[in-house]
Amino acid sequence: MENKYYLAIETKPHNYFPINLGDLNIFKSTYTSLEGLDNLTIKYTEQEIKSAIRDANLLDITDNMPLIVIYYEKNDIRKTNALTKDKYYDLWGYLKNNIGDKTFLNKIYNFLNNKIDTDILKRLKESQNEEFLNLLKTLDYSIIRKLYFYLNDHA
Repeated sequence: MENKYYLAIETKPHNYFPINLGDLNIFKSTYTSLEGLDNLTIKYTEQEIKSAIRDANLLDITDNMPLIVIYYEKNDIRKTNALTKDKYYDLWGYLKNNIGDKTFLNKIYNFLNNKIDTDILKRLKESQNEEFLNLLKTLDYSIIRKLYFYLNDHA
C-alpha cells in the first residue's frame, strides 16, 4: 500500500498542521504521493507557499514555522523536508560531476546500505558512470529523495 504524504506546517515541535492543497490559490491540483507533492512545491519558494497559506487564512503562520511533508509510518507520524525552489540543487548533475570520486561513492554506498536490496547495492558497486546513474534511477523515489537531502546536507 502506498503511503500518503501531506504538506504541513510544523507549528511547534511535533505539532503539525496539514495543508489542504485545494485551499491554496497557487496549486491547481492535489496529490498525496511524495513525488506529486514535490512536483508541485518545487515550483515555489517556501515563502511563496507560506504566503499562499496566509492568503487562504488557514493558519496564523510565522517565518520560524517550517514547511514540511508529513506521512504515516508504522502508526507514527513522520516528517521530512518540503522540496521547494529555494531548497533545490541538481542531484543528477552533482552525481555526474563526482562519479569518479571513490570517497563520494562510498558515502552513497554507506547511505544505501540497509535501504535497498543487497543485490542491487552489489550491482551499484560493480557498475561505473552511466550504468551507475541508470541503476540509481531505478530505485524507489523516496530513497532517491532521501539520498538527495543526505548529499545536500553532507556536500
